[in-house]
Amino acid sequence: MLARLEVRAFRNLEASVQPFAPGEHLILGANGAGKTSLLEAVYLLATTRSFRTTRLVDCCRHGETRFSLAGEVETNRRVRLGFDWSSSERRRLVNGRRASLAEHLSALPVVSWTAGDADVLSGPPVARRRFLDRGVLGLKPAAIEVFSRYRQALAEKRQLLLRGGGGLEAWNEVLARAAADLVELRSAYVEHLRLALSSILERCRLGIGEIELRYRPSLKSGLEGAAAVTEELMAASERERTLQQPLLGPHRDDISIRWDGHEFRRVASAGERKALGLALVAAYGHVVAGGGREPVYLLDDADTELDRDRLTALWAAFGDARQLFVTSNRPQVWDEIGIERRWRCSAGRLHLDDASG
Repeated sequence: MLARLEVRAFRNLEASVQPFAPGEHLILGANGAGKTSLLEAVYLLATTRSFRTTRLVDCCRHGETRFSLAGEVETNRRVRLGFDWSSSERRRLVNGRRASLAEHLSALPVVSWTAGDADVLSGPPVARRRFLDRGVLGLKPAAIEVFSRYRQALAEKRQLLLRGGGGLEAWNEVLARAAADLVELRSAYVEHLRLALSSILERCRLGIGEIELRYRPSLKSGLEGAAAVTEELMAASERERTLQQPLLGPHRDDISIRWDGHEFRRVASAGERKALGLALVAAYGHVVAGGGREPVYLLDDADTELDRDRLTALWAAFGDARQLFVTSNRPQVWDEIGIERRWRCSAGRLHLDDASG
């Protein structure tokens, strides 16, 4: 749980030190008020990444060249988490000392759904891989080592292929070991996610119908171990040398999402896609919580494209959340849900609504 957030020179947010209680927090405000920036600050503090940009310089307040974020995290103990960024340095801090990425990711698990996540249901495979890997790391932060090994081996193989592909056999063996580990992690996570999603859809009665969620690894032998993966990679070597690029591996994986036998993205309405997206993120959170790590939920403009009845039904999926932040510019649609802590965001400042506890 995030007990306190400290912001300096971040986006359009005013410098502040803001305490937060457990439970649900509804953040209301007009477009451009700073609602999304607040969620982005929490997400970046927890993950060292932004869900809006790959260029962290974009997160600096206008006229500034650096920003800093810090927070007090409460689990079974209190942890102080920090992230400082400038063009010349970035610092991950846990309890005032520099930390590895795995240690930093372990401090504050977050589960988010923002405008960019719509591509998970209707966009290219890369969006689904990112969503998948956020879940894997949310459940097992130490798995960052597997991702790192695979990325490094893949980069080396790409360079080798551009130089003609000499010595490819040795790098295929290195790549195969990392690939087999990564496929195993993804496969196990998708199975947990599938079961959690099925339970949520049954409980919330969203009228979506039967959803089939399936992991589709690029490597047919991915779950058969490194030796089998090496053999499959070697069989593709000549084509890879000709095209000068790796053709097989987890960097080409996908997730199949089907609705009553059809591709969900082809038959679902905007409202149905939004409902399933939020159900997916609730399932993601349930998997992380089931692994012993209570996540903080960050839901940006959760009510867009949803009518009041479907939003109310869907909200039951988040009933077990220890802490949840949701933004909206439509306060009236939340009246029947009854979120006690309502905040007003205006000009980068957050104020507790007078009617809130």
